[in-house]
Formats: sequence, C-alpha cells, structure tokens
Amino acid sequence: MNNLENKLKQIQSLVIDCLSEVSSDKPKAFVANKTKQTKTDTATEDKIMKVVNKVKNCNETEKIEKQILDKRAMEGKIILPFYICNKYFPTYTLSTGDIEKITAELSVRIKASNVRKAIRESLYKFLDTNQRRKSGILTPYKLNRKGFKHFESLLES
Repeated sequence: MNNLENKLKQIQSLVIDCLSEVSSDKPKAFVANKTKQTKTDTATEDKIMKVVNKVKNCNETEKIEKQILDKRAMEGKIILPFYICNKYFPTYTLSTGDIEKITAELSVRIKASNVRKAIRESLYKFLDTNQRRKSGILTPYKLNRKGFKHFESLLES
C-alpha cells in the first residue's frame, strides 16, 4: 500500500512539473492538494515496520503464527505488538492506531475502534500508560509485567 502511495505521489509531482512547463501559471489545484510527509509520520511508519519485521523474524515466529495469528481471538493479536515492543524495542509506545496498522501489515487487521474497545473492556490491566485516557487524544501504551506473562502463557497454550 505504501509503495502504491509513493508511486502516485511521484506521478502527481511529474504532472505538476509538466503543467508548470506548459503554462506560465502554476496549477493551483494540484499545488493546494500536495501534502508533505512530516518527520513524525515517517518515524511512526518506521516504528510500525520495525515491529512487523520483528514479528516475522523473531525466535518465536512459528509459535506466534500458530498460537496467535492463526486463531480467531483478538486478545493475543492486540497484545502481540506490545509484547514485541516490550521485548525488542523497550522505548516504543503504541497507540490504538499503531496496533491497527501493525495488524493490517500482518494480514489480521483489527480496527482501531475494536482495539480501543478491547483495551477498555478487558486488556487495560495488561497495559501501562503515563497519560490519562481522553476522547480524541492518542494514548501511548506499553505492556506491563502482568501482560508480558499473560502473553507468554498464550504462546504456550
């Protein structure tokens, strides 16, 4: 998906350049719609791709596929990115939107609204945050010790 977006942006850039060569006026409609990708966007994408790649290439990959990704339960799929971050990237925090993107990359997409609902209803005890949950504001979560042990028990079952 990101590859397609990059190619479309390249095409859009070429169209703008061609139109500016043909006419003396810059095409205002295209220039107004051109969006810049900020540093935080690329940092978030890098973080997401690092987590996805680590899921696919860690020591527990076979167990994760068999016990978590191949099953219908949402709980393990939601905790999985937090587990990977806790184990391999301890400074990372994840929001519900990050979890949606990671699960989509792993081909088991869970929408952010469903992630929020699952956290609110049953998974909050496995996560820590240094911020109060508020509507409309991203809340960064990390897995706590209880959540780490719970996920390991899911892998062993």
